[in-house]
Amino acid sequence: MANKNEVMVLLKERIGDNDKLQSFVEKAKAITIPLFPETVQFTDPALKYGAAIVSVDLTLDTYGNNRDIYRNESNTYCLHLTKLNEIAQQSGLQIIDSRVLERKVDEKGRVTYIEHQVKWKLRSIDGSIKEGTATGKYDYFRDLEKYVKDGKPLEKMIKGRRTHAEALAESNALTRAYNKAIAKLPQGFTLDELKKPFLIPYVIEDKDELLKDLPKEDQLQIKKELARKRLGIVNDIYAAPGQKQVETIEAVIVDDGPIQQQQSHQEQTGPTKEEQNKILAEEFRGATQKERTEKISNLMKIKNYSKDAEGEEITIDRIEKNAVNSQVKFIERLLNLPDFKEVKEL
Repeated sequence: MANKNEVMVLLKERIGDNDKLQSFVEKAKAITIPLFPETVQFTDPALKYGAAIVSVDLTLDTYGNNRDIYRNESNTYCLHLTKLNEIAQQSGLQIIDSRVLERKVDEKGRVTYIEHQVKWKLRSIDGSIKEGTATGKYDYFRDLEKYVKDGKPLEKMIKGRRTHAEALAESNALTRAYNKAIAKLPQGFTLDELKKPFLIPYVIEDKDELLKDLPKEDQLQIKKELARKRLGIVNDIYAAPGQKQVETIEAVIVDDGPIQQQQSHQEQTGPTKEEQNKILAEEFRGATQKERTEKISNLMKIKNYSKDAEGEEITIDRIEKNAVNSQVKFIERLLNLPDFKEVKEL
């Protein structure tokens, strides 16, 4: 197991040129699995590599698997999607779109084929944004050929995979995206190799590098303001230009009842219902397609909303062919609608 102090030293490093990158990777190999590229173009002095760490649980079940890894046919180990997600998150990789491209069913409506596509973006060390797409598939007929024992299909396994067809296709697409976007990410490991944590590169903006060309007085002032902001005392001490303290105004409302006092704007606390719904909807941006589809289907039942403005039926296939952003906005829109039960009671 890697020495924690040695790993912490690596995490504090900031890498701004190829000479330092090469020496850093060589030093890191002894105690981690570094996922850094060998050489890159360092064109912006303010942009540097930092390093993050992701460890793997090696406590295995009787089948040689756990929540982080699973044993493959070659008797080596692969990372589960949850662990790949963690590595991708640490690298700064973002999935900006996730959708079903094609969905086929048999005469009984059971899924036979799904093709899923994801789009991703990642900030490069030269400041540019690298983008790409990856697709993943589920194929029921391929499963019938692949999962066979003693000449007979493994029906339980095949049925289980079919039940999770959408998630499998999306998982395959995400796995391909991560392998394409993140340099040096191997697809198989031995248990001995996985005793060492992954060391993941991410791009960081070196504020000291940005400040060094400014006059000393400006540098000190900016650092003071940054420190105050981090302490949460900026707004209490300094107001932005033109900003004034909001006055407490008491308004007297005259009606048939007693005189009441209106609360000031300053005293109104907590997000509105619409703001809460927006936050809730945004939580589904990073969910799987299956989870988004289930949420939309449930909301459509609760709100009794099954057709669009032109009277066309809103089907699962239509939902999943929309971009993630459109699906999230649709969830928000449904959340803002009154429940069907509430409408009936009016």
